[in-house]
Amino acid sequence: MSIVYLLIIVCIALSLRYHWWRMPISYDQPRVLMYHMINAPLPGEQKRNKWRVRAEDFERQMAWFSKNGWQSFTITEMVSSKNLPPKSFCLTFDDGYKDNFTDMFPILKRYGFKATIYLVPGYKSNSWEKFDNKMFDALLDKEEILEMQKSGLVEFGSHTLSHKNLLTIKEEEIKQEVMDSKKGVEEMIGCECSAFAYPYGKYNDKIVKLVKDAGYSSATIVKRGFFEESKPFEIKRVGILGTESFFDFYLKITRIRNKF
Repeated sequence: MSIVYLLIIVCIALSLRYHWWRMPISYDQPRVLMYHMINAPLPGEQKRNKWRVRAEDFERQMAWFSKNGWQSFTITEMVSSKNLPPKSFCLTFDDGYKDNFTDMFPILKRYGFKATIYLVPGYKSNSWEKFDNKMFDALLDKEEILEMQKSGLVEFGSHTLSHKNLLTIKEEEIKQEVMDSKKGVEEMIGCECSAFAYPYGKYNDKIVKLVKDAGYSSATIVKRGFFEESKPFEIKRVGILGTESFFDFYLKITRIRNKF
């Protein structure tokens, strides 16, 4: 009898941890995924490591999409399309880390999938962060950006000039962050920059209007959910973490949520 009780407790615990019991979300609803780094974890940096997805894990995720017949789009393609097929998804990468070129891009090419990378043109590393060990991660350089763009698989968007929380600065500075970063990205890629991502996902109605007025056609947030055509400047995303299992990934894609 004690074994039965133990099994019941284990089942309850797993059900609370993994939301396998949630109803799947229809594959007619496009998914937008949020990544940052495709890199090995750092020793003892649990909080920072959650955004570092191992290359082998990323490849397994892309293999699953490929095997199950999913079709990828850039965020601008997704926003402009009126008839997205079932099993549509978009890969987005915030900040523009160098490993997006060295580790992510080869996998992207292998499967022929597309991605949108949001750049911070005012920086060469993520030195806007406050890390105790002062070890920063390098960002993409212009040559890497151009090579990725030439492939036709990667779109580049803006993540502001300096990755500031836009809710904490004055309107004139917001305009500068939004407009000058667009110009900076366009100077690097030689074409229009249409996609924007709010740093830390922080925004309000005023910031949305400033992003629209700057000439962008979309903006992404960090709130969990699926793509809604009616909200191109508040695009919800599913965050993919390096500290979670493939089962977590599967639940996030099929059910949007894997836990509380």
